[in-house]
Amino acid sequence: MKSSEAASRIRVELLLRKGAEELLPLEVYERCPGLWIEEADDGVKIICYPSEPETFLPRIKSLGLPILHATSQAEQAKDYAALARAGFTPLRMRDLTILPPWRHTKRPGLKIVIEPGMAFGTGRHESTKLMLRFIRTVDLRGKDVLDLGCGSAILAIYARLCGASRVLAVDNDPMATEAAIENITLNRVDKIDVLCAGIGEVRRTFDVVLANLDFDTFSRYRDAVVGMVAPNGRLVISGIEEQFAPRIPALFKGLSMTTHRRMRDWHAYLFQIDKPAQLR
Repeated sequence: MKSSEAASRIRVELLLRKGAEELLPLEVYERCPGLWIEEADDGVKIICYPSEPETFLPRIKSLGLPILHATSQAEQAKDYAALARAGFTPLRMRDLTILPPWRHTKRPGLKIVIEPGMAFGTGRHESTKLMLRFIRTVDLRGKDVLDLGCGSAILAIYARLCGASRVLAVDNDPMATEAAIENITLNRVDKIDVLCAGIGEVRRTFDVVLANLDFDTFSRYRDAVVGMVAPNGRLVISGIEEQFAPRIPALFKGLSMTTHRRMRDWHAYLFQIDKPAQLR
């Protein structure tokens, strides 16, 4: 191999629909020694240097991601890890800052440290932002909270920082629960338990249930999710795309919807569960 070839790598740029960066599977990170995310006017840009570029693009396109545009080109080798770190900018939402382990801030307010090397949520997706806003408006002090479909455990950590007495973070993906444990450790928060389990395996009730899932999952497990909320508790749901929003009132008929929020094409809802909890 010529030295000029050895010193070059293939740079791949993917332009995705806004919010789709949270949908990147772990496989994308595993295939790329360097990867970072940039905001773009017409979407979100994923810049990466795959270890096997000849198979990377065909494989990524086969995953069904909302790719608007994709390009690849040879480029001189760089310090990809450093570039990826530089590209992960802190996310600021009112009094909350979400940042990676290598960044520091003197900005006042709450801070959550998230390791972005795992594809389980960095807080940038609209559905996650909606959940964070709801958490701040619900009084969690002294409450027993469930983070259902916890991913990176951002919501679980934030709930604990906002005063929850105990939090259970649940996900059915063992890699997600590993990432959740890592992030909980990074933030040095206690009284958060992590469980790798399916929705039907959660057997008790909670004062507040946080469920950032999707419409299909809510359709299948509506009764199970509602049944996890203690009498007079709160249910916060997100992950509802625009086309499914009109079906939410009927799906959760019998529950008192107190607040509905929207961010671009994503919707989130806050329900009050009366006593006893209503099931269909």
